[in-house]
Amino acid sequence: MKEAGDDDDVDETADTDLKSVDAETFGSVAVAHGNYLERGGAERVSDELARLFDAPLYYGFGDPDYLPTDVETTSLFNDSPVSFLKRNILTRDLYYAWAAQRLPELTEYDTLVLSKNELSWYVPEDEQTLVHYIHSTPRTPYDLFQQRAGSPITRLYAFLARTLFLPNTNYPDRFVANSELVARRVQRYWGVPSEKVSVVYPPVPVGEYEPRERADYYLTYSRLIPEKRIGAIVDAFDELDTELVVGGAGRERGALESRAPENVTFVGYMDETEKKRRLGEAKALLFNAMNEDFGMIPVEAFASGTPVLGVAEGYTKYQVRDGENGYTHGPNPASIRESIARFEQEGVAWSSAQIQTFAERYSTAAFREGMREAVARAQSESCVTVLETDVSGESDSGSGDTRGGETQPPDPFEGGDAE
Repeated sequence: MKEAGDDDDVDETADTDLKSVDAETFGSVAVAHGNYLERGGAERVSDELARLFDAPLYYGFGDPDYLPTDVETTSLFNDSPVSFLKRNILTRDLYYAWAAQRLPELTEYDTLVLSKNELSWYVPEDEQTLVHYIHSTPRTPYDLFQQRAGSPITRLYAFLARTLFLPNTNYPDRFVANSELVARRVQRYWGVPSEKVSVVYPPVPVGEYEPRERADYYLTYSRLIPEKRIGAIVDAFDELDTELVVGGAGRERGALESRAPENVTFVGYMDETEKKRRLGEAKALLFNAMNEDFGMIPVEAFASGTPVLGVAEGYTKYQVRDGENGYTHGPNPASIRESIARFEQEGVAWSSAQIQTFAERYSTAAFREGMREAVARAQSESCVTVLETDVSGESDSGSGDTRGGETQPPDPFEGGDAE
């Protein structure tokens, strides 16, 4: 089972030719994921980390229907007598803050790689190396605070979250952000020095996508929820002659379909085959998600050689190069129409092959290389360096005493007058 229309569907057999790292190089490694209650980009990252390091994957609360079949998985909390707390976000987060502090099953590993924020409360032992892959800092307390904290209750929640989270979770030897934007948030909101933060893009099997003969329609797809702002894209086509195909499902589908013009078609959940076909043949992809941390969907379009008309927010505005691999626009229908008109008139400078080359920076191979380097750096940085002391008794100046077998500093009051 997968979330219908999720932008992060993944073929678990992709890139199997990429071998795991040598266990002798990195020692024993485990991956610890937070909630595994859906199959999205964060889950893809955790699965690939487990494959890379040939490591077991631990998770907090989870749904077995979404778990990978080629990775050893263990739930930390599913069998808890209070597992019912997972049904509510607030009680679930409070439970994590309490229960995740002490997880004896995780202490046996030389290195622990955290994915997502729920298990950030885990307190590592002295000798354990801890790496945290950050998909996003908590949104409401930080980057979306001004937009979401309209009510006193929300402001109180955000204040408590900021107050409790930071001093109790800043244990990693190295943070790994999924984009330069998230790295900036880690530094700004959590006060982490830039030298402790690496950027490693999430893995996308870019080699599985390819251009096809172009059809006469635009494409957008995602979960149909308010944060994706599909409604503005649908409304933009109310005054256009060209067609739009909307992929995905979600709680907004009914409302969106009821107001959609005749040139907009909803196709529901797209499996991998249909998704890749439509990405390869669409004129361009439209992407309007709010302040995206990274965004797998534009990368999948680029891997297909397809231009992206994306909102000038979040990481999307850094992925889209105006006039080269697409165009940026505002989040409203009028601005979206303007970007479509510009694309229709001018096209883009890059060929499909050049757009595909641009996507290679987001490949699974690049992810694996980046994570190997990040974990190796964390292990090096977590080593305790002890100051060496010369106990040979030899000294260039010949001064010093060796009473008791230890070199003693010269006594400034011997052999001279004290001033």
